[in-house]
Amino acid sequence: MLDDAVDSWSAELPSLDTPVEALHFVALDCETTGQSPHRLVELGAVAFTLTDHVMSFETLVHSTDRINPYAKRIHGIGPESLGGAPPVARVLQRFRRFCRGAVLVEHSADAFDTRLIASTMDTPLDADNLDTSRMAAALWDLRDTIGLERLCNELGVHHRRPHHALADAEATALCFVELMKRGREQFGWATLGDLLAVAQPPPPRTEEERRRRRGRGVAAAAGATGERRPRRRGGRRHRRGRGTGGEPGTTPPAPQAASE
Repeated sequence: MLDDAVDSWSAELPSLDTPVEALHFVALDCETTGQSPHRLVELGAVAFTLTDHVMSFETLVHSTDRINPYAKRIHGIGPESLGGAPPVARVLQRFRRFCRGAVLVEHSADAFDTRLIASTMDTPLDADNLDTSRMAAALWDLRDTIGLERLCNELGVHHRRPHHALADAEATALCFVELMKRGREQFGWATLGDLLAVAQPPPPRTEEERRRRRGRGVAAAAGATGERRPRRRGGRRHRRGRGTGGEPGTTPPAPQAASE
């Protein structure tokens, strides 16, 4: 059923002037081993439009890495839960199909979830992505990142199970829809370009890009001894949207220091 539904969606990336009503979105959330390097242990996602829930994607992910005890207390996932789970390569292969042609939505100002997936696959997801904490910051003129649970409280969104991948993805999707309503009224958000202008997080780096950065650091040190430094090359293209301007018109909630 998943494959049949996904095959009916357009695989083409939407243009910047695509109306928000014509977009389909995928909200996602990852749970991890909780220590560097982070390994994926659960992935949850929700495909939706501004008016409808389309379908959900949820799976544990096999991992033999040590799970940090604090992370286990938060998400409840231990090694005993992962023995029969599918391998990460299979999970991400199906997830790429699930989100093809969609705009990704996450609650993470530094794009942690999409960065983790890109790092694991060693290639970026071919999709634009939006961050709900940046949307909230634009609407309420926040200077610090607001956590997902706090955002749900501010917007009146029910969060059925914090720190569990699918429930977090569901809450993120619901918050996105509520933020969109306010953004349309306050700033006139109407197209994908409008949303990217205010809510696009930094693009993820692949392992290849990280190796290049490390190589530049070594070359910089070598440059101090007179050796030639390599030419700097750019990374993945970052989509630029259109801004709409305008001043916030609501009283901002008290900021929260850290994201969920």
